[in-house]
Amino acid sequence: MTITTPDRPAAHTRAATLDDLYPATAWDLPVNPGLPAPRLPAPPEERRNLTGYRDHYRPFILREIPVDGQIERLAAIDKAFPHSLYDLMLLVARDDVLRTHVGNTPDAVLAALLTAARAFHDFAHDPAAQRRFGLAGSQLGVGWNYDPTIDRDNGQWWDKRFHLHLNCWTAPVCATVQAVRLAEITDTTTRRSLIDPAAHLAHRVMADALGGTKLPAGCRVLAPDLGRDADLGLPVGLKLRLPGWPFLTTAPCRALLRALHSTAAATHRSLFTAFTGSADTPEPWRRPHLLPPGAVRDNVTALPWLSTGTRADLLHLRSALKDVTDRQMRLFAERPWVANRCLTLGGLSYNTAFFTPHPVDSTTPDGDLHLVMQFKLVSYIGSSPAVAGAVASVIDRVHGPVMTPGDRRRRAAFQHAFLDTLTHQSPAST
Repeated sequence: MTITTPDRPAAHTRAATLDDLYPATAWDLPVNPGLPAPRLPAPPEERRNLTGYRDHYRPFILREIPVDGQIERLAAIDKAFPHSLYDLMLLVARDDVLRTHVGNTPDAVLAALLTAARAFHDFAHDPAAQRRFGLAGSQLGVGWNYDPTIDRDNGQWWDKRFHLHLNCWTAPVCATVQAVRLAEITDTTTRRSLIDPAAHLAHRVMADALGGTKLPAGCRVLAPDLGRDADLGLPVGLKLRLPGWPFLTTAPCRALLRALHSTAAATHRSLFTAFTGSADTPEPWRRPHLLPPGAVRDNVTALPWLSTGTRADLLHLRSALKDVTDRQMRLFAERPWVANRCLTLGGLSYNTAFFTPHPVDSTTPDGDLHLVMQFKLVSYIGSSPAVAGAVASVIDRVHGPVMTPGDRRRRAAFQHAFLDTLTHQSPAST
């Protein structure tokens, strides 16, 4: 499948486009098209990890943390292409079996990752760490991506292994954010990466799919409300209110994450079948033909868990999609930047993040915690984080500042100090 590509249209006689999926009020959402990320003076060539994790990350592996009773280890990695000065990647390190999402990751390994996520929050709120690294007033982001697409760029493009991104944006960086209205983003690729056109529809689809699902105590799904999101600086996507950061280290939290993934996977399968007549994952540089609009309408109507409004918007989505020809697919393969704009992703694609809009403050350690799922249809990035009041951001790794030797020393000190607290300076870690 591909998509119609005009920018925001005006004529009432025009063909349907993905821009029609944006609610009218979405065009007023505050977004940041260039959140600056620090850069290495001489970064390595970007390449996908098609080898073992040690072969790929060897110069950047800071520590490997064993997980009791498991073959998997957590590899702490100093990212070659950072999202922030104070960030870290935790990778599920195993090569013979790839753990790609919460559903196929052993419970003990998932528990270790979530314990690390809470520890990252606690470390940032420690007064000594705040004084040492200037963390007061910073904003945290902890998240991961899932996307099986292997032809065009996507949120899990570089490594399909399940991995967490631990990000801390300091107050000076947050102060540079100058949010603009989504309508002011004229570049289609950037706009669709900030807020995927299907993001709001996917939110409602998932809310429908979760209807009747029993959630852990203290957890609740927030209804779609773009005005609330803009006022509170909440990210775009499905949002669940959580009891607080201590919840991350509990079995109900792990069960919730698995339930969300399995629900998303089953929902995607149902809708993909309704639109194409097939549930098979497409081969690289192939997309199945769409069923006629009438057949899609009948298939969508037959899904009893969908609300009336969601069904109608899914039919609008069908109107905005069209089959991709062999010639177009060859063009996409030769020009990946065109594929990023026009070719749908090759399967279920989402980012999950633990998010609080409140800046780091040692006096309020729990904050206002949300679990956010951002679903993607065409966006080439995984996370579009809400930072400093913008509900979505594109991390700019091209024009951000080059790290000075002092920056790199501070970055390394932050990473090792956090890892020391995480492992309690255990001699078992390597």
